[in-house]
Amino acid sequence: MSVVGPDQISRAIGSIYEGTSDASAWPRAIEQLRQLFNASRCCLTRFGPDVGPGDVINPTLDAEFQSRYVAEFAGTSTEFADALNGAPTGEILLEEALVGAERLHRSRFWNEWMVPQDMYDGLGAKVLTSGSSFWYLGVHRGRHQQVFAPADVELMRLIASHLTRATEIFHKFSSARVATAAQSALPFGVVIVDAGLHVHDLNEAAQRIVASPQSPLRLKRGVLSTADRRTSLALQQLVSNVCAVQEGMPPGAGGDLMVRANPTTGEGERGEIGRDVALSVVPLPAASLFPPLPQAVIYLREVTLELPDPFEDQVRQLFDLSPAEARLATALASGISLKEAAARQGIRFSTARSYLEGIFRKTRTRQQSQLVALLKTTQPVIRSH
Repeated sequence: MSVVGPDQISRAIGSIYEGTSDASAWPRAIEQLRQLFNASRCCLTRFGPDVGPGDVINPTLDAEFQSRYVAEFAGTSTEFADALNGAPTGEILLEEALVGAERLHRSRFWNEWMVPQDMYDGLGAKVLTSGSSFWYLGVHRGRHQQVFAPADVELMRLIASHLTRATEIFHKFSSARVATAAQSALPFGVVIVDAGLHVHDLNEAAQRIVASPQSPLRLKRGVLSTADRRTSLALQQLVSNVCAVQEGMPPGAGGDLMVRANPTTGEGERGEIGRDVALSVVPLPAASLFPPLPQAVIYLREVTLELPDPFEDQVRQLFDLSPAEARLATALASGISLKEAAARQGIRFSTARSYLEGIFRKTRTRQQSQLVALLKTTQPVIRSH
């Protein structure tokens, strides 16, 4: 083993953790590990289904050769992959001992993949297993280098423990990014606040609601409030109860609140009709070892009699309605009578009643009020545009 100092080890470990928040840092981290072990190659590779070029991190590998590996070996049964698959996650592995030196040296994988890259003596560890995939860190020395010694095994044990933790963090960050993207696409607002109504995060729908001049909600200096003092106090009370964590007592359960658009005139600041906003306040559970101060989630939804543009297509698909039935159902959901709906659509009242009977049957409702209530419940799943 080459002599490595604590500074070199610290730098290598630090580069690993850089990859937890920046995927582009992984090649640099793997190259630092190659230098740390004085290796000819160092690879972090995913084994499992649907492996692509991005699942092999080897900064010193020729891209064309890497593509060949993916095309010929990824996802197939090889002596090496089969042995790795049966090895425990976290265990430090000497590859010749794992596979068997004679069996490994006879394999096509050895002769067509490892030998051309001067990958003779191998040391590594499975650092993470998820479903049918696992990630393997392998370092290799060339034909004319010393084989790995016990000190190298101990160094790999240290590095593997940090790499396992870093990959777990990376996957959590990735999941969080996906969750954030999904939250941004929600058709209703989501706001995270602390006990003082200071906003810590909000999705795109919430930004749109609070930024509208007609909105009864306000966001000033990062603090959420309403246009009406009494409603602001009620909102503050709900959030305070949710965030009032006391020893041995859970936070408040939360509650609902209607924020009216300019309660005196019903009009916005520009003379346009404003929209009421329904709020639901719930606790934000702390899921980490060092949780932040208690926070609450506020869900926002504008309350209006207007139906979104894709509503007719949505109810037609949800309940397998005909186009004529979907038009009638949408008209009824907008609040007009069956007689008015028939007149607007230019059909006879008897025809409208016939369509309505079909709608009742398909929606499993029995009367118009039930139908309208049911259709209104589909609005939250309308996609925002």
